[in-house]
Amino acid sequence: MKKCLSLLALAATLLGTVVQVAGDTPTIRAVADEWPPFSGAGLPGRGLSLDVITEVFARAGYTVESDVVPWARIMDGARRSEFDVVGSLFLDEELTAFLDYSDPFYATDVHLVQRTGETYTFTSVPALRPYTIAVGDGFLYEDEFDRADYLNKVFVTTTLQAMQMVAFGRADLTLDSVDVVNYAMRILDPTLASQLEIVPGALTSQNIHMAMRNDFPNRDQVLGDFNAALADMRADGTLDAILDRHVGD
Repeated sequence: MKKCLSLLALAATLLGTVVQVAGDTPTIRAVADEWPPFSGAGLPGRGLSLDVITEVFARAGYTVESDVVPWARIMDGARRSEFDVVGSLFLDEELTAFLDYSDPFYATDVHLVQRTGETYTFTSVPALRPYTIAVGDGFLYEDEFDRADYLNKVFVTTTLQAMQMVAFGRADLTLDSVDVVNYAMRILDPTLASQLEIVPGALTSQNIHMAMRNDFPNRDQVLGDFNAALADMRADGTLDAILDRHVGD
């Protein structure tokens, strides 16, 4: 028996394939950046995204180890196969060069944020030319806005910093998911609730996904298992229960 297993292992090595004992699955390393309520080191389940990812994979028969790390490290680690799954993602065509996206598990609207009493209304990206807009460095919001290098963008590290800049009059506007904005005003800095308000008119509605590095062993099977388990959890109400823990009223 040992000899047969050794020969199989040798053959697998020579062929450059991965052999797994029946019933044995790899531990999936999932990461996301600090972006509450979608992900955060101090959040229950490390946030909505990593909580969903862990629970869906568990139903599909996989074990997940999750962590919250800076975005730059996530991108480097995913390219070097240090991390297997990235959570809290909007769809971005550039990332599909090395990541394969799952089906979405949440949707959120992206809005501008203004000081209370201002009268902005979003109509188009070009109409934002006159304003100073605080944005997260490396953040993705909406394709046209992200490409608009003619806008006066001031780069910061977090959405909370951007919102505080607007509150203090150092920028005219900022933007993010309404879930992120509301979390910041409710939990991170409640003083902002009286100083800021969401601008009418959404820039876009974005789906939240996870994505797996495209060189992960048996990637198609694993993604298929994830999507099937996600569909089951959506149908039986388990997904809604998880989402309510993070963004419910």
